[in-house]
Amino acid sequence: MLNNRIPEMGEYYNQRVQNVMIPNTRRLVDSFRKHSLEVLYTRHGALLPDGRDMVKRRQRRDTDAKDNTGRPAMWSVGSFEHQIVEELTPEPHELVIDKNSSSPFNGTGIDQLLHNFNLETLVITGAATDMCVETTGRDAADRGYNVIVVEDATATFQEEHHIAALSGLARVYTQVWKTDQVLDSLEGSLDSKG
Repeated sequence: MLNNRIPEMGEYYNQRVQNVMIPNTRRLVDSFRKHSLEVLYTRHGALLPDGRDMVKRRQRRDTDAKDNTGRPAMWSVGSFEHQIVEELTPEPHELVIDKNSSSPFNGTGIDQLLHNFNLETLVITGAATDMCVETTGRDAADRGYNVIVVEDATATFQEEHHIAALSGLARVYTQVWKTDQVLDSLEGSLDSKG
């Protein structure tokens, strides 16, 4: 749909997701699994097929999108578009949290779950950098977590928005690292602990 409306934006986003974000996220997930570290997934969308659980602004946006394109702007749980991409399929023991807000800290029990897992540092990947990723990073930092947002494992629709979101996060809330930096730090930390 984005490719039809704004071809250059859709092309940038699709290339970034397929060639940068997914491969680097896969490298991180593989390393976390290898070291028996928690891997959690979040999915953003309506929890109910009719979307009535979404805030009114999102309900209006979906109605407008359906009127203009015949397709919703936000997919609901169970739809094909709401699923996690095959390259990043969760393993049975990994937690998948469905959220109907940009940040999982609003409207889910993620904070309690992270405490139950004794997690102090979160490594965040995903899309969109200037939406869900940024909001989640700020919320996590405000709750006292150490947060690393992985620059080359995130994506959004325009490069300047990606850079602006990461710049704001790095200034106050989070660390912004590359995948290799996270992997090197992880190896170094685990090696020093034996």
